[in-house]
Formats: sequence, structure tokens, C-alpha cells
Amino acid sequence: MIRMVLSGLLAIANLGLAAPVFANQESERPKIGLALSGGGARGGAHIGVLKKLEELNVPIDYIAGTSMGAIVGALYAAGYTPDEIETMVRDADWRSAFTDRPARRDETMRKKELDRELLIPYRVGFNNGSFQFPMGAVEGQHLDQMFHRFLLPVANVRNFDDLRVPFRAVATDLETGDEIVISEGSLADAIRASMSVPGFFAPVPHQDRLLVDGGMANNLPVSVAREMGADIVIAVDISMPLFKADQLDSVLSVTEQLTGFLTRRNTEVQIASLTARDILIVPDLEGFTSTDFKAAGDLAELGYQATAEFETALAALPGVGDTTRVAGAARGAADPLVIQFISLNNQSVLDDEIIMSRIRITPGEPLDLDELQRNIDQVYALDVFQSVTYSLVQDPAGQQGVHIEALPRSWGPNYLQLGLEFSDDFSGNSDFKVSAAYTRNALNPYGGELRVLGAFGREDELEFNFYQPIDKAANWFVESDLYYRRNRFDIYQDNKLISELEIGGFGASIGIGRNLDYNNQVRLDYNYFRGNATQRVGPDSFVTDNDVRISEMVLSYQHDTLDSVYFPNDGSFVNLVYSHGFDSFGASLDYDQAYFQATRAWSWGRNIFLGHAEAAYSFDDLAPLERSFQLGGFTRMSGLIPDQLIGRHLGLLSVSYRRKVVDLDIAPVYAGFTLEAGNVWNFADDISFGDLQSAGSIFVGADTPIGPVYVAWGHHESGESTFYFYLGNPFGFRNF
Repeated sequence: MIRMVLSGLLAIANLGLAAPVFANQESERPKIGLALSGGGARGGAHIGVLKKLEELNVPIDYIAGTSMGAIVGALYAAGYTPDEIETMVRDADWRSAFTDRPARRDETMRKKELDRELLIPYRVGFNNGSFQFPMGAVEGQHLDQMFHRFLLPVANVRNFDDLRVPFRAVATDLETGDEIVISEGSLADAIRASMSVPGFFAPVPHQDRLLVDGGMANNLPVSVAREMGADIVIAVDISMPLFKADQLDSVLSVTEQLTGFLTRRNTEVQIASLTARDILIVPDLEGFTSTDFKAAGDLAELGYQATAEFETALAALPGVGDTTRVAGAARGAADPLVIQFISLNNQSVLDDEIIMSRIRITPGEPLDLDELQRNIDQVYALDVFQSVTYSLVQDPAGQQGVHIEALPRSWGPNYLQLGLEFSDDFSGNSDFKVSAAYTRNALNPYGGELRVLGAFGREDELEFNFYQPIDKAANWFVESDLYYRRNRFDIYQDNKLISELEIGGFGASIGIGRNLDYNNQVRLDYNYFRGNATQRVGPDSFVTDNDVRISEMVLSYQHDTLDSVYFPNDGSFVNLVYSHGFDSFGASLDYDQAYFQATRAWSWGRNIFLGHAEAAYSFDDLAPLERSFQLGGFTRMSGLIPDQLIGRHLGLLSVSYRRKVVDLDIAPVYAGFTLEAGNVWNFADDISFGDLQSAGSIFVGADTPIGPVYVAWGHHESGESTFYFYLGNPFGFRNF
């Protein structure tokens, strides 16, 4: 009887244990980890590897990735399919991602105006008596936004073990060189840190460390996959091979080779740790570089083919064929995120309201990610911050919000900047201008700015400028200038130089303005100047009054949506100016002038068309020499000497066509032509369309890091032909 009871109890116990034992069979299966190496855009091959693994139903239990391997691995762990990842990598705007500057439409009118000063766009900090430099050529402002957009569906996942597939990103501690394995926090920030190539990208702050590209410490994170629990590792190495001796032919190749030593050596260590159970996949990516992001499809195919060579070994792995275990299935459609609050951590001197006035996200409504990222760019455009980032957060009550982190530049707020302009018409007429600027921004909570600009050459100048917003939205502002200026004017008659004048003296201006939005501004300024006109060449009788006296009020309106100042593909620029000179306030005479300028750009692929119009009118034919208008030179009656025509009235119409012929990120090159019609007149009664002169040019131009460069040939209806070389701005009239 006792034996029967014991047998019954044992049977019941066995029945009770049967289900757990069956359920744990999957958990007892040897775990498979995927280790994805870094290698820049060559990481597109990882996508093909994932495609083949899914086709074979190979279960992936863990993913560890470095740099581009971290990006692809994180997207897959988040639930994207390989096809979706391929589309994202191929279609992403990597050119924008690798720059920090916002789209020009989102910059302030102040910044757009400073663009026209033709200073080299790179600055150095000058603080506490020493020069300071940014920690990377790119802060990663747009790269951060791209990753946050990609990973929005898992923005609230803080523990990477809670992703569809447990994931780790590998980075390097910039201070110690140690490997840092990131397992929690913001997934977007983790992959941003993992791919921050030192020198190119600024390091990423993380838990009191500065993190850079994980390839420096562990480019093929086999060991990390094992630490996660992998019994079997599928390692994919897409890193760049070291150069051969005959390939080391430039500073760039030598520098890349030195970096390659670090990644190659730690990669070899990881490969040596592989066992007979592991699989190493090395796609043949010869001919592809770390910047070939548009080749994601071709790279994925090579990754797929390389993985197919291991089909027999992969098919023999434990759990292969169990479709219920395949990770990375397509995500369900994400519900629109409704934002209930916005929080800000502003570490700069600027008032919080200056920043929040640019964030136009309404609590209680679904998140418009495009608008949020544009608003973030508009905050960054204040030119104070090293980075402005956002993250999705939840408060203790579970409400969804957006948190904005605004970190001021570590190498500001004092900056030095250089500028260089040079022109030559290869006929003995050449000019140059060397300039330097000191800027101190973020002077106060409203964003005041002091600039000191010095220049010598054709124009000698020393200017002190103060710009001060006067409301918390930074819409209203005041601006003042105190300056010394000396300009040279060449006076021609019948295409011959008859006089060379030099006007120099001291002046001041003060004005108030209103930014209507990011693209429109109105302002009222008062200008005062006292100086002398000195004749250097020409008859003594040419100058009747050596005293130059300016006292004028200037009302102006400006509209600017051009996407580039000198090589625009889209947008428009309009400038309307009305000036009134007061002899009762010290001007040489009473005068009224109106000036109009408009430019419109259109593009179709590589083809860009530009229309341009200018008109100037001096009422009652009254305007002193220093307020005359000039034409001549490339695009402004090509074929003539620069500023060869001078008069109180001006008219100019031009159209231009250019085509991008070399698509270099650092300096795209264009070729094109212009057609122009215009003239100047001293008396209104002489103005006539019949008097318009015709001209045209052909040119090659490049948008280089130090400014626009043009080589052109121009021809004027008079028969004059001129070759031009410009480093600087060939457009726009000059007057004093």
C-alpha cells in the first residue's frame, strides 16, 4: 500500500515537472551571439549577413557591435528587418549627418548677415589667454538627431536587455583607452558614442567619461558577446585592411594606416579567441571605402554572399529552423507619441525663455518629429552651444515628455576667425583683402554679442560692433558700430582710368530692428561719418570737395531663404533700402536714395538656375560720390574691369546657369555661364532700356573650405574681354 502511494506521488511529481522541463529545452539550447565589427559604410555588409541568417532561421540571442556594427546591430535589436535597415542606411542624408550647421533657413538673420562678411567659416576659441579648439571637426549635432529618429520606437527602453534582442555597444574611454561596454541608457547615444571617430567626431559624454569610437579598444567584440552569455559566436569582420607600401602615398593614407594599426591588432586578438564552434565571416569588400554609404545595397549583397558560403555550418547550429525563435521580426506600427511636457537643462548663460521660444511643440498633441528637430536646429543656430540634444522621457506618473539638453561650447565664448579675399583680371588689376575677427557671444542672458573686425588691403577697416536682443524671444534688437574705414575708388571714362580716389575716416551707426521670423527682418539705422577724399591719380580738379560728410537715416527690409550664400540651389534673397541724407545734421547735402536687389535660385538635379535683378535710384539726381553705385566685373557686366562703371542710378538684370561637375563634399565644383544686361546713369533723364549694355561669362567655381573660388572669362558688348580669378565674393555692389 505504501509502495502504491509512493508510486502515485512520484507519478504526480513527474507530471508536475514535465511542463517546466519541456519549456526549458529552448533555454538550455546553446546561445548564439552575433559580433559585428566597425568599418564605416562597409558595415552595409552586416545587413546582408542578417538577411541570410534570417533566411536560414538562425536564432540570434545576443548582439554586440562596434561603430557601424553597433548601428546595424542596434537597429536589428530594436526590431527593424534587414530590408528596412538597408533602406535607412541607403537613403539617410549622411552628408547632413556629418555636419553640424543647421539648414540656412533655420539660422537667425544675424547669422545670415555675418555669412556675407566672407570670413573663413572655421573659428578657434581664445579664452583665458590661450587658443582652444573643438574636440572634433564635427560635434555630431545632426548625427544625434538621425539616430534618435531611427530609434524612436524604442526610445523608452533604457535597459538594452529589454530590446527584441539583448544588445551591447562598444566604445572607448578617451582618457584611459579602456573598452567601455554600454548596456543601458539612451540607445541612440550609445551608438553615437560607439562610432565617434577621434578627431572627426567630438567625444560623447557618458557617466563622467568621454567616449569615442569602440574600434580603438575592441573593433570585433567577440569577447563582449561571450560575456553576454553566448556559447557560440558568429563574428563578422568588415574592417578596412591595412594599406600596402605602394598605397602609402599621402598624409591621409599614412594617418589612416596609423589608426588602422589600433583596430587591426585588437581585431586579430578577438579572431584568435574564436573556437571551433564559432563562425568567422569576412566579406570581400575590396574597392569599397568607409564612406560609401550610398552603396548599402551592393555591400549588403556581398555580406549575403559571404554568409551563404557558411550555409552548411550555420544550418548545423542549435535551434536553426525554429521560426518561433528568429529575432528581429518586423515591428508593429508605432502609435503616435503624445507629449505631455517639455523639460530643459540649459547650462549656458542664455535665459531659458530664449531657448523655449524656439521650441514649438505643444503639450497634449502628438509629437511632430520634423518640427522638433527643426526647433532643435534653431536653438543650435544661436551659436552658443556645443550640442543641443533631445530625448524622450517619462515622469514618475508615466507621462511622456521631451527633455532638451543644451550644453555650451567648451571652447567658447571668445572666438577668433580669419578671412581672405583676392581678385585678379590678368590685366594688371588685382586686389586683396586680409581680415580677422574677434567675437564674444553670450554676453548676457539675452544673447548680446561683441565683434571686433580688422582688415587691410583694398579696404582698410577697424570696426567695433555690438548686437543686443532686447526681448526674450530675441525678435527685437539694437545694434551699434564704431569704425575707421578707408576705401579706394577707381574712376573710369571711356574705359580708361582717369582718377583714383581714396576715402577714409571715422564713423558710427546705431539702429533698431525687428526679426519678423527666421527669414525676414526690418530695421532703421542712423549712420554718421567724417573723413577726407584724397586723389592719388588724376587731375587735381577732379575732386571739388575733400571733405566727406555722411549723416543719414536708412530704412531697410531683408528677406533671405537662400540655402547657400554663393552657390545657392534653392531659395530667394530680397533687399530693399531707402536712405535719406540730412545736410542739417551734417551731411554734405540732402539726398534720397532707393535700392532694390532680388535673387532667386531653382535647381533640377545637378542643374541650377539663378535669376538676379538690381535697381538703384537717387531722387533729384542728388547723391555724393561716396553714395554712388558701381558695375563691372564678373557677373556685374562681365568683360569690364571690376567697378568700372559708376553713377547715381543703376540697373542690372542677369541670369546664370551652372551644373555640378565634381561632387566632392569638401569642395563641390560647378561649371556654367551668365547672361547680363545693365548700366549706370548719373541723371534720371538719361535712364533708358535702350542704354542697357550686354555682357556674359563662362566660369568654373568651387565652394571651398576657405570661401568661394571662381575662374571665369567675361565678354562685354564693347568688345572688352577679361579673364577673372576670384577668391571671395564677385557679387554685389560696393559703396562707402
